[in-house]
Amino acid sequence: MKKDILFFGMLAFFMANAADTNVPSKFSIVTFAIGNYENNWQKELPLSKKTANTLVNSFKKNFNDKYPNVMFSSRQYENEQVTKLRFTGTETDNYNFVFYSGHGNVNRITMWPQGERVWQKNGISEKAFGGKTYWAMLNSCLVFKNGESNQEPWFNGVHSILGYSSTSKWYKESHRCGFLYLKTCHNYSYYAERDFVTNWIKEKQGIWEAYKNAIYKWIYKKGGYGVEPKIVYRYGNVDGKFFDPWKETFENSIQKPVFKKKGEYIGIGSRWVKFGTPEYE
Repeated sequence: MKKDILFFGMLAFFMANAADTNVPSKFSIVTFAIGNYENNWQKELPLSKKTANTLVNSFKKNFNDKYPNVMFSSRQYENEQVTKLRFTGTETDNYNFVFYSGHGNVNRITMWPQGERVWQKNGISEKAFGGKTYWAMLNSCLVFKNGESNQEPWFNGVHSILGYSSTSKWYKESHRCGFLYLKTCHNYSYYAERDFVTNWIKEKQGIWEAYKNAIYKWIYKKGGYGVEPKIVYRYGNVDGKFFDPWKETFENSIQKPVFKKKGEYIGIGSRWVKFGTPEYE
C-alpha cells in the first residue's frame, strides 16, 4: 500500500512538472501610455499610465505566483516619451509583449508631440510588430473597427493583437460595501488588464478567452459600458502543426515569430464579441 502511495505521489509530481516544461524561460514587456497630450491636442486620459502600471505589476505577480523561474523584464514610457520614432523603431522588437494606452481611431493611434500618429493605411505600414514581439495590446478606440479597419499591415511575425472594434472605456467609480455598507469600495477599468493577465498566466486560458472574460467582467458587467473587444491574427501551419493564435496559452506559447510573409500562412483572422451597446464614434 505504501509503495502504491509513493508511486502515485511521484507520478503526480512528475506530471505536474512535465506540464511546466514548455513554459517560456523569460518574458519581457514594454508599455506606452499617454495620459496628458502636448497642448491638450487630445482629451486627457488620467487612468492611462495607471493602466500600464497595473498590467506590468499583474505580470510580475502572476509569474511570481505561478512560474517563479520565468525571467521577467519590463520597460515603460509615458507621455512625452511616447514618440512615433520610439514606437515604430526597432526597440519594441526586443520585447515579447507591447502595450499601448492612448487615443486612437480606425487604423491609427496617437503619439507625442502634437498631431503625431502611427498610421496603417492604403496597405502601407508605419508599424508592423515583429522581432521578439509575439503579442500586442492596443487599449485605444476603434483601431480594429469592423468593416473599416485593415489589420494586415500590423503584422510582421507577431502572433496576435488585442484591441477594440468599438470605443474603449476608462472609468473609476466608488460604492458603499462591506458590513452594513459602512466601507467605500472602488472599481477601476484597469482591473480588466489586471485580470487579463491572471486569466492568461495563472488560469491558463487562451489569450482571447483571457482578454474577453476580463473585459466582460470589468468594463461591461462592473462598469456598465457597452464595448466590442477584438483579437486579430494570422493563422496557418507552424512546424507542421496548425496554429490558431487566438487559442494560444502562455505556458504552451510558440517562442518565435510566425507568418511573416505571404505564403507562410493560410489566412487573416479576427474574433470579436459585442457586450451591451458599444459606441463607434
